[in-house]
Amino acid sequence: DPTGSKRIAKIYEQFFLDIIEEAPNRKSAQDGSYLSIPACMRNELARPELLQTADLPFTQVQYRVCTDAQWTMHFDRFFPISIETAKRQNFGRCTYYADYTALCSAITKKSLLRALRVLRVEFDKLAWVPFTQSDRMWTT
Repeated sequence: DPTGSKRIAKIYEQFFLDIIEEAPNRKSAQDGSYLSIPACMRNELARPELLQTADLPFTQVQYRVCTDAQWTMHFDRFFPISIETAKRQNFGRCTYYADYTALCSAITKKSLLRALRVLRVEFDKLAWVPFTQSDRMWTT
């Protein structure tokens, strides 16, 4: 379905902007974000390529090399097969997540599984993603 494919592509494109927009700030809001990308360039640079390199765009970072099972866990948290009603920090403010949950509600389970396979192929091209927890996008 071409309309569904476009909708999935738009969700995935928005995913990168939302990850950057939700990147953690230092303890003092006055100190700003840990991102090394100037605020005026974030929209322009929030593309898949940003997450396809190990050159992390942060002034300070803690990272973990994931097992395949952990990588799958993160994918499933970003793109869950069932939409929980529990409060999830960061996710609720993300346009990609609102669009994704709306899509999940509008399509059949079979179509959702097909969409998830497409998303997973693209997700697997990334070198890094935030280390999620069940209730939040970024672990800090």
